[in-house]
Amino acid sequence: MLRTKNDYVFDTINYKNNPEYKIAANDIIDFRLFTNDGFEVIDMVSQQNNNRNMLNQANIIQYNIRKDSLVELPIIGEVNLVGKTIIESERLLENKYANFYVDPFINLRVNSRRVVIFPGTGSSAQVVPLKFNNTTLIEALASVGGISNNGRAKRIKLIRKTQEKQEVYLIDLSTIDGLKDASLTLQSNDIIYVEPIRNYAREILSDVTPVLGLISTATSLWATYLIIANQ
Repeated sequence: MLRTKNDYVFDTINYKNNPEYKIAANDIIDFRLFTNDGFEVIDMVSQQNNNRNMLNQANIIQYNIRKDSLVELPIIGEVNLVGKTIIESERLLENKYANFYVDPFINLRVNSRRVVIFPGTGSSAQVVPLKFNNTTLIEALASVGGISNNGRAKRIKLIRKTQEKQEVYLIDLSTIDGLKDASLTLQSNDIIYVEPIRNYAREILSDVTPVLGLISTATSLWATYLIIANQ
């Protein structure tokens, strides 16, 4: 799966622009608002019991980034945070809440980020949550036990959907030089696909097995017909 043609042109990685994680649609964020002296503002808790929001295990209100890129927050209403980093979003919200509180302090955390990793076995895959804001490619691979014995470290595809298109990067981690790619910051919904070492004998066998089955069935039917005909 996820094969590319021999002449496929992969996208070029911009090493000078390794962006921090940016909030995306369908993300779920933990939102906390503090005053300038460090006390958490609690007058918004009365607004938590609606269909859009929920509480996590720490009793922190969670908010869902809708598909239209908006999230509805207490007091200030709908805000567009998609495409912004955590720090940019916190600064934006602090400016908005400054109209209601003195020197507000915002703490945001995205807890729904995940990537899909195919480690090179050819079939198995894992959905891996991104627990930290700037999880790198090598950290994500290490979290699933690294590249499998059947995986090709020199052919790792990082598939990422951007606003313009679906970008596909080819990464080689078989040498020390590839470590510059290993430090790429992952974005939510990235797909990391390690190409498995192709087993041509098994592929040929899987292709011819149905044909051999048909031949065997036809042979058995013909033999049965001849026996009946000679009786």
